[in-house]
Amino acid sequence: MDAIRNIIGDTTQDYHQKRSSLAAAAENALPYPELSEAAREYLAAKVICDINEGHAPYRPRYILPDYQKFIAHGSAYLNLEAPRDLWEAVNGLLILYRYVPSITGYPVYLGQIDELLEPFAAEAGERELEKLLRLYLVQVDRTLPDAFVHLNIGPADTRTGRMLLKLERELRQAVPNLSLKYLPGTTGPEFTRLAVETAVAIGKPYFVNHAELVSVWGERYGIASCYNTLKIGGGSYTLVRLNLKEVAGRSAGYRDFLERQLPEAVRLQCEIINRRNRFIVEEAKFFESSFLAREGLIERSSFTAMAGVFGMYEAVESLSGGGRMGFDRAADEMAVAIAGRLRELVRSHPGAYCEGTGGRIGFHAQSGIDSDIDVTAGVRIKIGAEPPLFDQLRLAGRLHPFFDTGISDITLFDRTAEGNPAGVQKIIDGAMASGVRIMAVNRADSELVRITGYLVKRADIERYFRGEPLREGTVRLGAESVRNNRVLERAVRGF
Repeated sequence: MDAIRNIIGDTTQDYHQKRSSLAAAAENALPYPELSEAAREYLAAKVICDINEGHAPYRPRYILPDYQKFIAHGSAYLNLEAPRDLWEAVNGLLILYRYVPSITGYPVYLGQIDELLEPFAAEAGERELEKLLRLYLVQVDRTLPDAFVHLNIGPADTRTGRMLLKLERELRQAVPNLSLKYLPGTTGPEFTRLAVETAVAIGKPYFVNHAELVSVWGERYGIASCYNTLKIGGGSYTLVRLNLKEVAGRSAGYRDFLERQLPEAVRLQCEIINRRNRFIVEEAKFFESSFLAREGLIERSSFTAMAGVFGMYEAVESLSGGGRMGFDRAADEMAVAIAGRLRELVRSHPGAYCEGTGGRIGFHAQSGIDSDIDVTAGVRIKIGAEPPLFDQLRLAGRLHPFFDTGISDITLFDRTAEGNPAGVQKIIDGAMASGVRIMAVNRADSELVRITGYLVKRADIERYFRGEPLREGTVRLGAESVRNNRVLERAVRGF
């Protein structure tokens, strides 16, 4: 009861944040889904981490509704007819967003907004389109105050997409997060230049290698929350991650790591994932109670789950006797071999209700959380130990193709990038040609700081450390990441 009273009396949380914390406390009062003793031991020792998803998962972690279907048919549950103009389309989407659950309590995927609105935008004048999209973005920021809320645009150059980038640059909001599906030739030079200039100024959009991801998912994929690549109309039940640094620490050398420790750790990781999947489907009966499922906006057959990894840098450093990824060829080859072995192991286990990925669990490079200390996100190079940029991107291009449900790298530039958007674009093009799937760029002195996959304002971080209550709960996560993960010490590149 003391924990409950502490939440109620916490002056750093507002009403909505307290309500969310109280719900989590109630969920965690229940026993964890039944697991083997070995799986429990790996969770307790933090070799495996469920990212505090809760003891009784009653909704999938990530949901990507088919908003196109909603635009075409409306929703009987929401008593909304199919929209007939731009105003009705925006209004309908803003209503629907409030009903899309996720692990955060907010929708982590807002749809391919340019595709959704462009047919209606043709009948709107320039001022009307600008005013309505501005209201849309402000409404999203104020009513869905969570930096994991994520919007997609591209790859085609559209009037809606261009207006949205222009407004994002003016508003400079952390919410929503934004991805551009980038396909040279289709995206077009003017739209690409606008996206690069916007990314250099405010840290978004991400650049998503559309050709690569279409080869994995087909055209109907979306980017949700932080770099998560999933089917539209589906999502992911859970994300459970494996700490490779901890697995390496239990190993008697590289061979023992590959042949004994890693297979056992992945087996237990998949046991936990499958138990959580079954709980959502069989015990919480999520799909039986969700109007999104009844109205065909999501389908269970498009869902999967994600087996994440982090701490590759420290694992390689330990197993190679001090090798540094990005500098040492042997360390790079070891990282590539470990990634390949991990993918093979994850794919060898059936995934319960994972029809969205052919009955197997998706493989994911998890981009870190606030409590990670002395361990590097995903398969990235440790902050402060980065090699020259092109060496870093070449290695990333070899590692990214192993991961089907999400991976990323972050590149920071100094102020010289502002005057050289063509140079930034060449770096993005080169990275994607080498195999990089998702790339975030930002300026080192930007007011919006890229934490892991989400953005937080510097001013809000300072307010958090002063103990002020804040509208966005993700500021707390971002501020603690700044303190624990050396986020502000990333290598800065110039021209």
